[in-house]
Amino acid sequence: MICRSFQVDSIAYDTFLVSSGLGDNTPGIERVDPAGTIERFNHLTSLSIWSDQYANMINGTDGTMWHPNATKDERTYAFIPDICRSIYLTFNETQRNVADIDLYRYTLPHTIFSNSTENRGFCMNDTTPNNTYELHCLPDGLFTQASCQHFGSNLNVPLSIIASNPHFLDADPIVLNAVVGMRPNDAIHRSFADIEPTTG
Repeated sequence: MICRSFQVDSIAYDTFLVSSGLGDNTPGIERVDPAGTIERFNHLTSLSIWSDQYANMINGTDGTMWHPNATKDERTYAFIPDICRSIYLTFNETQRNVADIDLYRYTLPHTIFSNSTENRGFCMNDTTPNNTYELHCLPDGLFTQASCQHFGSNLNVPLSIIASNPHFLDADPIVLNAVVGMRPNDAIHRSFADIEPTTG
């Protein structure tokens, strides 16, 4: 295990407990697949800020390293503390870098921030006048940071923060058309990771 944390000017920053990938699945067989996987974030194995267990899961790495032997058919997960959630990338194409090494390019799917069953746990959880909970989901391409902005922080931000991809890429047309000057371009606004498949 690798534990990473740091402190600057008496301000404590996020702590990650990261798997070294060493261990045994079966006697005599070393496993390296979970190398870099976050085991705990700020001493927690899951979050408690979203409205379901799936949304609160801490999946994948911190995005700076990946497991070896990557495949084209897998989802590559990363936990992003700034948005208090795990995201995944899927294989898009093989790229060749300047050193003539083939890399797998994984990109953020079009549906990662969609208003869908898979993302229902990230909807805002409101209490109605009769004390029942009601989920309020944002249009496609937007996700709330209301639950996240105070998580583990002493900051008091009076406004709810709503996030999206650059230029509202993959957002509902009602969102895109409400703001002048947005020009989403998949080639330059889609997040990606280039991974050397053998070493990760």
